Amino acid sequence: MDRNEALASLDAVRHTRGKLAQRSQWPLWRHALFGLLEATFIFGVSLPFAGMIVCVMIAAATMAWIIHDDKKRYGMFVSGWQGTRPKLVLFGLVAVAGAMAVVSFTARGEPAPSPTALLAASVTFVACTLGSLWWQKLYRQELSDGGAA
Repeated sequence: MDRNEALASLDAVRHTRGKLAQRSQWPLWRHALFGLLEATFIFGVSLPFAGMIVCVMIAAATMAWIIHDDKKRYGMFVSGWQGTRPKLVLFGLVAVAGAMAVVSFTARGEPAPSPTALLAASVTFVACTLGSLWWQKLYRQELSDGGAA
């Protein structure tokens, strides 16, 4: 490979990253759906075992549907494990969801639905929806800058 071929290859990579950055734009409802499935899981932690299983199954089925729909609608599914700065957002979301799972779990035994668990689920919904939007912004930035891997 000579210098011109190498430069042409690098240009092709930059062009592909730019196209991927343009395609990596999901609608608000998609981010909110992610927040809702996380909130469903968090609320489920506060329920008796049967209720928890139902919530986990709903969250898992919703995630499977999101993956299928993203591939069908956008031609790809992008997991949260992309880029450098976007991973930091992912770690933050995991920390918030973990903390809210603990809060929700401590609400077990309260009247169902537990106000504490509903609050934890609400915080999770807002944090995960906003975090998903922020993740998308950082991911698109890294693609455009050539830093996402």
